[in-house]
Amino acid sequence: MDASALEALVYDPSKCSKLSMEQKRELVYEVSKWPDGATEMLQAWSRQEILQILCVELGKERKYTGLTKLKLIEHLLKIVYEKKSQELGTENVSELENGERTPKRQRKSDHPNRLVVAPNGAATVVPDVDSGSAIYCNNSACKAKLNHGDAFCKRCSCCICRQYDDNKDPSLWLICNSDPPFHGVSCGMSCHLECALRHENSGISQDRQDKGLDGSFCCVSCGKVNDLLSSWRKQLIVARDTRRVDILCYRLSLGQKILAGTKHYQNLYGTIGEAVKMLEYEVGPLTGLPVKKARGIVNRLSSGPEIQRICASAVESLDLMLSNRLSDVPSDCNTLASKLVRFEMSVTNH
Repeated sequence: MDASALEALVYDPSKCSKLSMEQKRELVYEVSKWPDGATEMLQAWSRQEILQILCVELGKERKYTGLTKLKLIEHLLKIVYEKKSQELGTENVSELENGERTPKRQRKSDHPNRLVVAPNGAATVVPDVDSGSAIYCNNSACKAKLNHGDAFCKRCSCCICRQYDDNKDPSLWLICNSDPPFHGVSCGMSCHLECALRHENSGISQDRQDKGLDGSFCCVSCGKVNDLLSSWRKQLIVARDTRRVDILCYRLSLGQKILAGTKHYQNLYGTIGEAVKMLEYEVGPLTGLPVKKARGIVNRLSSGPEIQRICASAVESLDLMLSNRLSDVPSDCNTLASKLVRFEMSVTNH
């Protein structure tokens, strides 16, 4: 199909509305052959149509409430280009297996051929001409080389659910590290904050103080104790600065869950509880996205500015508590956790 015929079809809503989903997908692949005009042509379609095609290409339902139609189009075209490249790679490997030689110049890379599987896979087996086979992470933003025994990519994927995020938000992840005050050997694995909140081995539960984990968590992979308060601080900073009601609701909900069941951070927990009550009075329970105000603006809530002022105050209170922590702490996690509990108890009583 030439460019003029393609353009006439794309810009005619009456014709496009009669196309099946598969036909629309084929049309998008045709449009992608003209990268200079692909974005402009797809602008003629509704945001809902673009989103439906994008979900089919991804193989899963996504809402993308924070993205404009233009961003959705760019994301869709990016995925289409990646799939085309993958198909081209498959054809090249098939030719090599059949003994056919291509006139292309040999690459200097040690791994000239990469095969990528379906988007829902975490890793891909890539036949190499010289070195047997190699495995690479299927995350286009990572592409780390994996060991044959790895069930998932330890560099970019969650060690609990073993999935990665297309648009990773570091504030929604926990990392096992050796940062103070919890020194010691760490495995470096990471996990979704929500996965850790649900997993019993993380110690983020109602009885966490009995395990010496007030304001901290256990790495599900190696068991090392890590700081959790820094994650709580990130949630409150996002809540303090956001303009969107749905984000404010989500981050306050996470902030509550992080401190629920703690013993020595009940003042902070109570402060956030006040903000949550004010917010729930206007938008309803913070379970999932608030139905009435999901796309609202914080400043349009009567209590919006006050809620964000409370968030800012809570962050300042935490910073003050952390600045008073003992600087001379042992590297042993268990001894450290118990010593912090005693210290934080004395701070709370003052």
